[in-house]
Amino acid sequence: MSSRILASIDIGTNTFRLLISDVHKENDQFIINELHSERVITRLGEGLSDNNLLKEEGIEGGIKTLKGFSRTISRYNVSGVSVIGTSALREAENKDIFIKRAKEEAGIDIEIVSEEEEAKLTAMGMTMDIPVPESSLLIDIGGGSTEFIFMNNGNIRKIKSLKLGVVYLTEKYLKNDPPATEELMIMNEYITKMLDSAMEFKNLITGDTIFIGTAGTITTLSAMLQGLDKHDHKKIHMSTISLDAVKKVYEEVSRISIKERAEIYPVLLDRRMDIIVSGVLILKTIMMGLGFDELMVSDYGLREGIIIDLYERIQECA
Repeated sequence: MSSRILASIDIGTNTFRLLISDVHKENDQFIINELHSERVITRLGEGLSDNNLLKEEGIEGGIKTLKGFSRTISRYNVSGVSVIGTSALREAENKDIFIKRAKEEAGIDIEIVSEEEEAKLTAMGMTMDIPVPESSLLIDIGGGSTEFIFMNNGNIRKIKSLKLGVVYLTEKYLKNDPPATEELMIMNEYITKMLDSAMEFKNLITGDTIFIGTAGTITTLSAMLQGLDKHDHKKIHMSTISLDAVKKVYEEVSRISIKERAEIYPVLLDRRMDIIVSGVLILKTIMMGLGFDELMVSDYGLREGIIIDLYERIQECA
């Protein structure tokens, strides 16, 4: 099938991600040759848990980032752009302000997708170059929510989205630096209670089920465990993380200050110093609850899924 240069933007609660790629299909497998990749932590959803409103700072930072993305896209001969809004824009009562400004100031049209559609696109991207096992459970720990996708023989069998996001939990529960023991206990209780509804996945999981995770918490954790100073796709993608390592990192980062975390793990200097505690606790609780000792890391996810979906839609219309 023909090759096309396409761009995707994933507007997350914590991070905006841009991907520009030359895309084609070979033997029913998508080949995405990356031309430009960019991640900007905007904290669009910061404060959203207080009143369901996007803060002015988040809006301004988000629009500034989209303007930059738009300028970058204009330097490439793209034949299509797809921009997807997720948890923060689904929930924010003033999302129309952001969407209108994105169109007027950055020339960008945003489509807000449902939790189910987000999960499907994420799964499409995550498994792009991973030999899909007969049984797999995929998770995406985001800023506003966590998505669970169970796949069997390459087909999605079950999807669930829970309000377990790293920005949301950090704002709601972690008021002290370092966190108070009581704060961590209350946050842990909330996570455990929310995960009760995900325990239905236990009935689908077998001894052969592979556990695969994506998004900032998980890729950052991989970088931390490997002693990386910055994001390195080749070292992070398809790396593995043990439950013991997750437990050890949680015990460490939950007891020290934000500044100390960044001193020990320079990769956290991209403004993940404060939210890593809630992210690692979410992952630890999921792994313990569902009985997984190891996680495979995918550095691909929603933005790759967006590009694949865009490619297929353009091909259908061609």
